[in-house]
Amino acid sequence: MARFRRENLSIDQIVKWNAKDQLILQPKFQRRGVWERAARSYLIDTIVRDLPMPKVYLRRVVNPRTKLMAYEVVDGQQRLQAILDFYEGKLVLDRNQNEQLGGVTFQGLPEPIQRDFLEYEISTDVMENASDPEVWAMFERLNTYTLTLNRQERLNAKYFGPFKQTSYRLAAEDSALSSWQKMKIFTNRQIARMKEVEFTSDVLVAILKGICDITEIGRAYREFNKEFPGRETASETFRNSLDFVTEELAHAVRVSRFRNRTWFYSLMVATADALSGIPNGLGPKKPLPGIDIQKRMFEMEHALRLFETPEGFAEMELSGTPIGLADLHQALSRATSHVPQRQVRHDHFVALLTAIEGDWRKRWKH
Repeated sequence: MARFRRENLSIDQIVKWNAKDQLILQPKFQRRGVWERAARSYLIDTIVRDLPMPKVYLRRVVNPRTKLMAYEVVDGQQRLQAILDFYEGKLVLDRNQNEQLGGVTFQGLPEPIQRDFLEYEISTDVMENASDPEVWAMFERLNTYTLTLNRQERLNAKYFGPFKQTSYRLAAEDSALSSWQKMKIFTNRQIARMKEVEFTSDVLVAILKGICDITEIGRAYREFNKEFPGRETASETFRNSLDFVTEELAHAVRVSRFRNRTWFYSLMVATADALSGIPNGLGPKKPLPGIDIQKRMFEMEHALRLFETPEGFAEMELSGTPIGLADLHQALSRATSHVPQRQVRHDHFVALLTAIEGDWRKRWKH
């Protein structure tokens, strides 16, 4: 019967096993296709940055050729092959993934980083006395609890270029994480499923291309997978927009529907347009003081709620004030991520942030 031993193996140990034919790299149990060069380089960058990589599974066997004890790779063959290829000079660390250390193999790394690389520990489960059926049974159980990848997780698995890296960096900065928590935009589970990265990518696309359908995220990952011109400007616009919303509007967002993903996306893009302008947008326009915008946010939320009850419609018939928000209510209630609805929301939200009082009130009365 199979036994499992959990241990951390250094890359130095893996290299030595491979040199002595004690590591059997074969795709016997592999179910994935061969990794592309970018994915292999991304793994090396993960190690160089001393970030954790997924667990590797080995089976302790007798090498049929040497008749000596060896370790057969059950899961992790692509990862270990990439590590060995980098060490042997067959794989170059991509400059797009690491501007400081990119363009070299292991031999080109500074000596202290070479040492850290070899000392990097890989979490490993070693199976002993395990038959093939036992190995397959184990993986059947592991896969039982595997969640189906969502849209963002699929993009994460496929692309490794500068647009992905920028989205992840912006979403994970301390200021961004603080904002997500302060305004209650994402739960811990949603962050674990990369929803904040998808949101960041979506806003970046609007900053780069104007109001777009959410499917444009995938195109951006493809288009900017090798080069990302305008990365720094787009990043600065995103940071400035999130800072403005966090510093000036956080309370209103946190206690209202503006923390809803649909509302918050439109608020962020409208802020980016007001502060810096976006392609085919309405800005740049100077935003009003935060206290005035928050007042409008509460008024807008109350007015939009009137569309949802018979009592609300009765109030509208008496006052007549929110009728001009009917198109906005429709665009928000559908909660779609298509261009027509996003454009309606954008027009209203930019006015929310920037319009003088008289023009703001006129939008309500039609």
